[in-house]
Parts: sequence; C-alpha cells; structure tokens
Amino acid sequence: MAASWLLKRWCSTAATETTKGTRWQRLINSRAGAWCRSLLSDYKEACREAVLGARERPLKASVYLGLLGGMYACYYANPDDTSFETSLLETSNRLALLSPWIRSGTSDGHVQTLVKLRNEGRLRYASLGIASLTYYTDYDPESSLYEARCSAISVPWSELPKRVLDVGFVGRWWVLDHKMKDFDINEEEFKHLPPALVATFPPSPQITERNEKLHQESWKAVVMEDESSELDGIQDMDTPVKETESNALYKAQAS
Repeated sequence: MAASWLLKRWCSTAATETTKGTRWQRLINSRAGAWCRSLLSDYKEACREAVLGARERPLKASVYLGLLGGMYACYYANPDDTSFETSLLETSNRLALLSPWIRSGTSDGHVQTLVKLRNEGRLRYASLGIASLTYYTDYDPESSLYEARCSAISVPWSELPKRVLDVGFVGRWWVLDHKMKDFDINEEEFKHLPPALVATFPPSPQITERNEKLHQESWKAVVMEDESSELDGIQDMDTPVKETESNALYKAQAS
C-alpha cells in the first residue's frame, strides 16, 4: 500500500511539472512572448550601437552625457510651489522690517501684488520638468461662480505668457530675486536731486569698509599717558647723547 501511494504521488508530481513546463513554453511561443523577445533584442542592439558610437566619437558622446547630466541637475534642483511661497514670505518679512520711507517702491509693489494674489487663491504653479512657472488666474479654484466653472469662457492657454509672474530655475525664482535687488533703497528720494549728484557713483566696498573702521575707532576712549613716564623716556634718550659728547671731548683733550 505504501509503495503504490508513493508511485501515484511521484506520477502526479511529474505530470504537474510537465504541465508547468508546457505552459511556460506556450507563453514563450505566444505573441506576447515574441513581442517581448523582439523588444529586448532591439534594446540590446541600441545599447551595443551606443557603446560603439561612444568609442568612435568620444567628444560627441561627452557632449551628450554633459547635456543629460545638466538636464538631470536642473530637474533635481527644480523649485516647487512650496519654495515659492517660502521665498515670498521671507521677502515680505524682510520688507516689513524696513520703514515705508526707505523701501524700494518696485520691490514693495511686486511683493504686495504676489501676497494679495496668494491670499485670494489665484496663484498657480506649473512644473515643466527642468523649470517651473508661477502665474495667476482670475478666480479661486474652489469658487462656485459660473465664470470660474464654465470651460467655454475660461482663459485660453495662449494668454499664459501674459500671466506669468515668475520663473523658477536651478533652485531660484529669478523675477522675485531681481525685484528684491536694492530693496532697502527708495528711488523716489533721489528724483529731485541735481543731475551732478544723480550721476555720482557709490563708493567702492573698500572705501566703505575703511570709513566704517574709522567710525568705530572714533568711538574708542582716548588713552592718556603719564607725564612722568614721558620725562623718563626723554631723559633716557638724552643720556647716550651726553656720554657720546663727553667721550668726544676727552679724546680731543688727549690728542
């Protein structure tokens, strides 16, 4: 009985293995298997040709590799909408620390416009892979107005270049950084100056650093030396002179 049971078990296992092998062979010989084999062979041939082409033209291959590496670096450093909001809040706080009389009108106006659009929910962000765009729309996406929901009267994509507010590339928002240049200088204060003063160039960093050092030294306390120490120093200086004169007289008398 045990021998017959083992024989039946072995036969069933062998039949199962034969069936599995048959199914695998059927899968390989099917249309899907043939398509996968042809796809793998095409990729293999393309990789072989790429390696041979790189060996024959190393300069061209280096240029292509440099372009691919640059595109990957731009993609990796592409700023997102969170970075734009962070930069916007930081610049807004920096302007808030200044008096309205010394803020740059260009910087303040641009930042206030962006903050207003953000509070209204009209700022949009679009990623292009290696760069990003920030633009504005007419309505909040959660608005229930008919003009905001109807696609027939929505703004066409051809007007997108007119609505772009900033461009993000290599981890920076370039328009915002450009607007914040000299944000602590109010241009309105210099409109009524004479032309000669307007054309005056600002001092160089070296001159500014020297003036700052002189200003800091002017606040230091004046150190007064004792008169007794000065007299002692003068007497010490006169002693070698007197000895020299006496030696000269002695030599003259001796001669």
